[in-house]
Amino acid sequence: MGEWVNGVVDMKIVTLIAAAGKGKRMNARINKPFIPIFGKPILAYTIEKFEKCKLIDKIYLLVNPEEKEICHKNIILKYNFFKVQELVDGGKTRQDSIYNGLKALDKDTDIVVIHDGARPLVEATTIRNSIEKAQEYGAAIAVIPIKDTVKKSENNFFINKTLNREEIWRAQTPQTFKYDIILPAYHQAYKDKYLATDDAAIVERYGHKVKLIIGSEENIKITTPFDVIVAEIFLKKGFGFKFKL
Repeated sequence: MGEWVNGVVDMKIVTLIAAAGKGKRMNARINKPFIPIFGKPILAYTIEKFEKCKLIDKIYLLVNPEEKEICHKNIILKYNFFKVQELVDGGKTRQDSIYNGLKALDKDTDIVVIHDGARPLVEATTIRNSIEKAQEYGAAIAVIPIKDTVKKSENNFFINKTLNREEIWRAQTPQTFKYDIILPAYHQAYKDKYLATDDAAIVERYGHKVKLIIGSEENIKITTPFDVIVAEIFLKKGFGFKFKL
């Protein structure tokens, strides 16, 4: 373990960005990572956040094998992302893609920051906080609180239980882990044929506690055309645009 530098231990920290999804709910002619917002692809905004983070040493992109060339030309080269080390083949599911990425990393990797390519508005403080907590606890994810009252029901559409919303959180990314925790957990998940919707669930299943950090309402995952409109509003705010009423 290295020395503390500005509150963060000097370690080899890499980012996996999941961008192999087809985004069927977007109803677009091109896949979600390449959909432009103000002329710039969603994925380019996302990569930029980690490119600028001084704590990140390398970035690995998990992409559709058929889109490697266009991704390299229209995003990596065009925006001069020098931290991007490799375009890794994505799998049939997000879990498959992340597993491919984990296996592609150098064995001396210390910390892995896993992020959705469709979350271009992640804040620098969230990335840093996730890394700090992963260094301290081994695993950390960004979350935001539930605002609504949450009901649990059975198949008959009658309320089964009202859940305590103070104990419920909406998971976001980044989800950040020590490499020697996340990789063995993924290995075991595939041996057990266990499927999960996020990385923290796999780590949880095999006995490791995951620390929560507060994310941001702006850190949305762009899934539908409506999300693009929301992202445009946030970007206008961030870039100092003035709204015309």
